[in-house]
Amino acid sequence: MTSAGSLRVSHASGLHAVGRALDKMHHEMLRGGGEVEGAGVRLAVLNLVAACVDVDSADVASQAVGRIGARHPARAIIIVANPDGPQQLEADLSLQCSAVDSAQVCAEQVRLAVGGEAAYHLASLVTPLLVPDIPVYLWLVGAPPLRQAFGQDAIAICERLIIDSGAYGDHAGTLRLLAYELETVGDALSLSDLAWERGRPWRQVLAQSFDGEEVRGFLRGITRVGIECSGYRVSAQAWLTAGWMASRLGWDDSHRSPEVATSCRHHDSIAEHDLARVELQCTSGDHAALITVEQRGDVLHSLIDIDGGIRAERAIPVTEPDTVRLVGSMLENDGDDRVYRAARQRAARFPLAS
Repeated sequence: MTSAGSLRVSHASGLHAVGRALDKMHHEMLRGGGEVEGAGVRLAVLNLVAACVDVDSADVASQAVGRIGARHPARAIIIVANPDGPQQLEADLSLQCSAVDSAQVCAEQVRLAVGGEAAYHLASLVTPLLVPDIPVYLWLVGAPPLRQAFGQDAIAICERLIIDSGAYGDHAGTLRLLAYELETVGDALSLSDLAWERGRPWRQVLAQSFDGEEVRGFLRGITRVGIECSGYRVSAQAWLTAGWMASRLGWDDSHRSPEVATSCRHHDSIAEHDLARVELQCTSGDHAALITVEQRGDVLHSLIDIDGGIRAERAIPVTEPDTVRLVGSMLENDGDDRVYRAARQRAARFPLAS
């Protein structure tokens, strides 16, 4: 990959001025496609609207757009809204292009600072700036108010919502709110959750623990689930892991379902909210099994004990997922993740999630 040059328009004030500057930048991008010999311009394939809580989260979004743009040509609108601030609409616009194979891939970026009453009407501000007839993804960077994201005007313009349910103070309450709101909107909106993606290695290792013939019979005999996470409150990852197991194995709310116990404590070597340990107690006939998965540094350790004897032990290297990479993978995957949807809905019903 080699750079094909970058065009930047430093500033614009007011919605009409922003629109004119964006149109000018777009046309110059199309004309500039000839600057790279034999290269055409790959036009935006999606609109990415990033709603940010402060300048720091906007910086994260801006860096992400720069990295994602090389693979996903997009028009990104990054918004920092302050309804309590003075009335304003200021924008910085930039265009970053790279030569990829025989094409010039460009990411258009508009960074909006919105203050006053206009901050309550972001959809009406964003709509004139979108590229028509391509998907619109709304990314909540940090923890912006969820109810605004589920407003009718926001739902009308976007196909997918990207959030991090673990970024909100009340993880269990956030999952309950998501379950309620998404039940209300139905199939009009799909949801991608960074907390769910961060738990993927754990789900893979837990599922693989039952692959062996000797262990498979214990899958329907789980009697107790213990989930521990790092930090000072039970995290979204913990609830989603419990919801995933319950939904995949058909556990209902009756007394016959396994006991699910969640806990949290500080771990120096594990990021806050990440999973630290999952323990499954199982029976099959006259036999008992204990399956544990725990994180030690950068490794997931899996151990299977049957009737007091260790039958299998594994060590799987893991790395802390990069937010930009996770968001990029979400942009690549079309459609709703029905496994996540079921896990989220089931997690919201746990009596402990209160």
